[in-house]
Amino acid sequence: MNAITTFFSQHPYWATAILTWVSNYGVSAFVSSLPAPTATSSAFYVFCFKFTTAILAQNPTRASNSTVESSPNFIPAVNIQNAKTGEAKVVVEAPPAKGPTP
Repeated sequence: MNAITTFFSQHPYWATAILTWVSNYGVSAFVSSLPAPTATSSAFYVFCFKFTTAILAQNPTRASNSTVESSPNFIPAVNIQNAKTGEAKVVVEAPPAKGPTP
């Protein structure tokens, strides 16, 4: 520990670079573990999620896209939108699997 303290005191620029690098990974890991907001999330949580994800973790793609499809409120949201427009649900069926041809 004494050697690290001596090295950092003799080389403050390296100390700053290393500590910044380690801190960036720590903050990024913390912010990336935040769960995406859902329909029941408060406006304050949505703001904090987007702010910390975009600014602190420098991940604007995740901040602007909270993975709606994988959230638990995706199906109810689709049903509400279909009910508002009066359209029937569109069912997409998977194509049949191709088997070996004789």
